[in-house]
Amino acid sequence: MLHRREMIPLMFLIAGVVALPGAGATAQDGSPGSGNVSDDVVLRAMIAELDRSMKELVLGGLERPYFIQYVVEDTVAHNASAKFGGVLSSGRTHRRTLNTDVRVGSYELDDGNLGFGGFSGGVLPLDDDEQAIRHAIWLATDADYKVSVELLTRKRAALKEMNVEDRPNDFSPAPPVQVLDPRVTLEVDGAAWTENIRRLSARFLDHPHVDDAQVTFFAGHTNRTLVNSEGTRYRHGDTGIFVNVSASARAADGMDLAAERMYIAEAFDQLPSLETMLADLDALAADLKDRAAAGTLEHYVGPVLFDAEAAGVVLNDLLADALAAKPVILGSRSAQDDTMEKKIGLRILPRFLSIVDDPNEHFFEGTLLAGHGAYDDEAVRAQRVSLVENGILKTLVTCRTPSRKFKESNGHGQGRFGTVNAHVANLFVETSEGLTQEELEAELLQAARDEGLEFALHVRAIESGGGGALGDPLRVDKVYVADGRRERIRGVEFTTVDIAKLKDILAAGTQRKVYNDLGFGAGTCSVVCPALLFEELELTRVEPQFDRLPILKPPSLRTAKTVP
Repeated sequence: MLHRREMIPLMFLIAGVVALPGAGATAQDGSPGSGNVSDDVVLRAMIAELDRSMKELVLGGLERPYFIQYVVEDTVAHNASAKFGGVLSSGRTHRRTLNTDVRVGSYELDDGNLGFGGFSGGVLPLDDDEQAIRHAIWLATDADYKVSVELLTRKRAALKEMNVEDRPNDFSPAPPVQVLDPRVTLEVDGAAWTENIRRLSARFLDHPHVDDAQVTFFAGHTNRTLVNSEGTRYRHGDTGIFVNVSASARAADGMDLAAERMYIAEAFDQLPSLETMLADLDALAADLKDRAAAGTLEHYVGPVLFDAEAAGVVLNDLLADALAAKPVILGSRSAQDDTMEKKIGLRILPRFLSIVDDPNEHFFEGTLLAGHGAYDDEAVRAQRVSLVENGILKTLVTCRTPSRKFKESNGHGQGRFGTVNAHVANLFVETSEGLTQEELEAELLQAARDEGLEFALHVRAIESGGGGALGDPLRVDKVYVADGRRERIRGVEFTTVDIAKLKDILAAGTQRKVYNDLGFGAGTCSVVCPALLFEELELTRVEPQFDRLPILKPPSLRTAKTVP
C-alpha cells in the first residue's frame, strides 16, 4: 500500500519509494511485526553505532548528544520516459541513503530551529557488509555531532542577546515504537514498461496540434528503517508506481496551453489498462485542441463554481500549509509563523463545512489516498484530527517540533531530506448542507443574476499554484445567465486570493472527489472535497506576451498513425 512520502518522481524515488505492503509487494523476511533483528544487517549496524555513539561520543569537555536518530532508505527504482514514440531514458537505480539527526543540549534547548538545516548523512554501501555500513554511519554521525555542538554554542550566545517571548521547547519526546514489518520488493518488468511508455507517447503522433508531449514512468520499492536513542525500532517496506502524461499546444495567438494526466498506484493491478490510458491520452489531446480554439476574457469579478477535484486543489493551495503548526525559528520575524494558532476558536470556513485529517484512511470510494500512512516520518503513530468543526478552527496538525501552542506530535511529521515539519495528510472536507450538481449550477447563475452579471464562471480543472496562491484554470466555462449556454474560455488567471476568501463560500456539493498532491519535497497529502461555490473571485486575462509560432509546420511524421 502506498505511503504518502513515496509516490513521487525519480529525484525523490531514489530517496524512497514507499507504500504499505500490498498486492504486488513481496515480503522477504517473515510476518509483520516479527521483530526480527538478527538477519537484518542494516538494522544491526544502525543499532550498534547508535548504542556506541550514545555511550562514547563526546568532544573534549563538551556535551554528549541527548538524542540520536538514524533513518536508512533502501530503494530500488525503475524509470522510463518517451516522446512521440522515441524512448528518452530507461533504467534501474538502487541506492541506500542515510539520514542522521544528532541533537546536543536537551529537549528544552538544543541546536535546532535556527531557520536552516537539511540533509545530514550520506550514502551507504549496497553490499550487506556490516562493518562497511557501520563505518559510513560512524563518519556521518561524527560530522553531524560536530556541527550540532557548534550550532548550540552559537544559539546560546544569540539567546543572551535576544528576548524571545514564550519560546517553546526545541523538541518533544515521543513514545518508543517497536514495529519491524517485513522487507518488501516490487517486481517490475522494466523492458515491458519501457515499451508501454513508448506506445503511449507515440499516440501523440495522431494529434499534430500537440507541440510537445512526454510520458514518464517510475516504479519501485523502499525498505525504510528508523532507530533512535529513545528506543524506537521501526522498519517499513513500501511500493509505489507513477505514470505521468504531459502535453502542450499553442493557440493561434501563441498562448501556451498545457495539460497533464497522472496515474498513481501501489501495485500494477491497480493501474488502468493500456487501452484505457490511450483513450485518456486521446481525450487530453482533444481537450487541448478545444482550449486552443477557445476565446479569452479580459476581466471578471463575480461568483465562481469549482468542480470537486478543482475545489480540492483550491483548498490544498490555500489551506493545507496553514493547518500545520509552525515552530518558533530563532531570529524569524515572520508574521505568518503562528497566524493560524491565533485563529483557533475563530471561524475560517462557512458553518456548513468541517475538515478532518485522517492519515489512517487508505482509499476513498476506490481512489487511492496518497496521504495515507500508519506512522509519520518520525515513526509517531498517525492520529485522526478534527481540524475545523462547523467552520470553526479547532486545532492544527503537529510533529515533534513544538510550536507556542502545541507541545507534542499527533503523527503528522513529514520530511525527506533532514528537517521534518508538520504537514496535513488526508483532508476530508465534509458538508452538512450539500447540493446536487444541478442545484449548484442554479445557485451559480442566481448569484450572477443578483450581481447584475451576464454570465458566471465554472472552473472544471485548475493547476496547483503552490505557496498559498491559486494556479491558473485549465478548463473554465462562461455560463450565461439568460439561457445557461456555455462557452469555453482560456488564458485567465486569479488575482490574489487568500484564506479569508474561504469564509465566503456560498455552497458545497454532495459528491466528493480526491485530489492527490505529491508535494515533490514540500509534503504529500490528499484532499477529499466536494464542489464549492465562491461568492466572489476576480480573474484577469493572462498578459499577452507569447513566443511566435514555429515558422515551419511539424514534420510529416507527426501525422503518421500511432506506432504499434
